Amino acid sequence: MLRIFRSNQIFVAIVLFVYLVVIRSGAILGWIEAPEGANTGGLLYQSWFGWMKDAPVFSAITALILVFLQSFIVNFLADDFRLLGDRNWFPGLFYGICASAFPDYLFVSAPLVAATFIPIGLYKIFQAFQKPNVHAAILDSGIWLSVGCLFYPPLIWLVPAGFAGLLIVRVFRSNEMFIYVAGALIPIFWGWLWYFWADKGASFRDLQLGSLRLVNGFNVAWTDGDLARLSMLVVFILLFLLGLPAVLNKKGIQIQKYVSVLFWFLVAGIFSIFFQEQWHWANWFVTIAPLAVFLSLGYQETFKKWWIEMAHLILLLFIFAIQYLKIWLPYVQYL
Repeated sequence: MLRIFRSNQIFVAIVLFVYLVVIRSGAILGWIEAPEGANTGGLLYQSWFGWMKDAPVFSAITALILVFLQSFIVNFLADDFRLLGDRNWFPGLFYGICASAFPDYLFVSAPLVAATFIPIGLYKIFQAFQKPNVHAAILDSGIWLSVGCLFYPPLIWLVPAGFAGLLIVRVFRSNEMFIYVAGALIPIFWGWLWYFWADKGASFRDLQLGSLRLVNGFNVAWTDGDLARLSMLVVFILLFLLGLPAVLNKKGIQIQKYVSVLFWFLVAGIFSIFFQEQWHWANWFVTIAPLAVFLSLGYQETFKKWWIEMAHLILLLFIFAIQYLKIWLPYVQYL
């Protein structure tokens, strides 16, 4: 099956969509329940998607569409900047697998919606690589990352990562720094101005900044499924570490700089998880874009091996086992 994704033809996008429908079918058909206590999100998330907490089927379908769109953008990012050398659909495939690993990822959440803007911000930063007159790309990178904060406030920690990324890909002059900071402030300013005009300035502050806490409100409420999720997280960490030598050995100054930018985004995404009012597994979603590219870079040579199909099926079985844990676990405990 993975052989299909070696092609760079556009019809593979249809195959990827069907693949995502199958791997996320449990939530779409109502067999998997939406997790309780998901992150409330920022002002745009509450306005546009807040009602979906009472409509799990619509939430699952919307999450499917968003994940497919994100997979497409990540794949376009990898292809347009030739990160893998050969054009294929493996970055999009890895994104779809990672974005369906937890039951929490199968429904709309603030991190899932905000993650749409991460590969767009990365694309704009990559566009600025050692090119003159890229003020528009620098401005756009700040704007897109900041817009994501209006859906998921902890994404604000990726704004400094974007600044660091621009320092890596170019000689970042002071006027360009000002342009980036201005771009990052524009969406926040307009959001505050709208709430201030409606005499709700305090609500904007509480909504956007109230959940950015460290440790004080950081409580992990372990359930029966948390150990299973933790084991899947360990699997992805091991896959990342095993593929890391191949990533670091990539040749070409440009690719190495792009890899460094992805590292910053991955670290900032992990860092943002610890600035939460409460612990939610869905918060790990903001790390998927750089992780998917790293896995594609680390394992692109193994896609031709005979055992990769078997490893892919085992990973899918593991994902399905976690998704349907509440269904089969009572029978195992009964035995």
